[in-house]
Amino acid sequence: MGGKKISFDLEKRGYLKYLLFANLYFPEGISNILVPVLIPVYLVSLDFPVEIITVVVGFGLIPWIIKFLWSGIIDIFISKGRKFFVIIGGLIAVFCLISLFFISPLTLLIPFIIILFLSQIGQTLLDSAADAWGIDVSTKENRGKLNGAMKLGMVLGSGIGAIVLASFAEFFGNNYMFLIAGLIILLNLILPTVIRETVKKTKDQKVTKLLLIELKKRYAKLLLFYIPLATMGSGIFAFGIPIFASNILNLSTGEIGLIAGLGTIFAIPGSIVGGIISDKLERKKSIFIFIVPTAFLIFLVILSNNIAYVIFLYSIIIFLFSGFAASLHSFNMDATNPKIGGTQFSLYNGLANLGYIGAGTITGSIIAILGYNYMFILSGLVLLPPLIILHFIKINNIDN
Repeated sequence: MGGKKISFDLEKRGYLKYLLFANLYFPEGISNILVPVLIPVYLVSLDFPVEIITVVVGFGLIPWIIKFLWSGIIDIFISKGRKFFVIIGGLIAVFCLISLFFISPLTLLIPFIIILFLSQIGQTLLDSAADAWGIDVSTKENRGKLNGAMKLGMVLGSGIGAIVLASFAEFFGNNYMFLIAGLIILLNLILPTVIRETVKKTKDQKVTKLLLIELKKRYAKLLLFYIPLATMGSGIFAFGIPIFASNILNLSTGEIGLIAGLGTIFAIPGSIVGGIISDKLERKKSIFIFIVPTAFLIFLVILSNNIAYVIFLYSIIIFLFSGFAASLHSFNMDATNPKIGGTQFSLYNGLANLGYIGAGTITGSIIAILGYNYMFILSGLVLLPPLIILHFIKINNIDN
């Protein structure tokens, strides 16, 4: 790629490593605020029923569940390096998001969903390549901090994206948030293009064979069961809270975006603390520390519809969920063979997204059948049983 070449040295340029991966995760933060938060509010303003809204958003996020299907090319063509696929995925996302600027869901709902789906394929390709790159350049001793930087970039993307995209939607029209999202991601591709990646001198490999060997291990079998269960509660909460804010608290798109943006004040230290604790104490202990109080605080949301009270609880919950995400991400990296970092880690992340998006997709139906209070109760309750499975997972397969 063009631009000035910068040496990528883990020892001498450690700061650059953390800056790079924070930057690479910034687009995921944009997606996290655009798709499950701002698009539902957009569709509410167009009088779509909640059952349809969560199905539309859930379908648009399916690529985050099945991304291992195309992430394999990152490992099959490992000799091309990871940066190549970061750029390709980013450009696909940029093209599709800018295209959504011209498409109204009121008149062209199916094309809207398809282009949204394709935009997320691009973003998941970028994400998988970034994950594989991170596994390549990290060790077990600093992986938590690297994941803290990744999650820091993601929450900054969510926070800045929430304020900027919601502001453009509020003052210029909802379609402008897609245009601005595409341009922001385009700008984020500048840094990886000017960094020289140290590509491993290895031949392209048989990914399927290596993956099957890894998945036969006991820890992997338990992980395949644990991961989607662990993220269901956060999916229900994330999909339900913007609809709750819009329909019950009567907040506007701009107000919801501002609150989501302010949430990053707590998400940033949550990501950093989560990464540090997972390195210092051990991944599973860190997950326990963040998940148990999260469940309790979600229960408390139902006690009042006061806006200040809800914002206060939301901020603390975001801190805890961010710490959990950094810890879980590091745990999944520990369980990944670097030779198939793109494929195996994408499979784990896909399962996490299956739980998150799958539960989120039916949140509209949960609200319609049970109401908002039971939606929050269910969100908190489902966080706890997976901790039993986590207790029995012992990763001792790879020294990386």
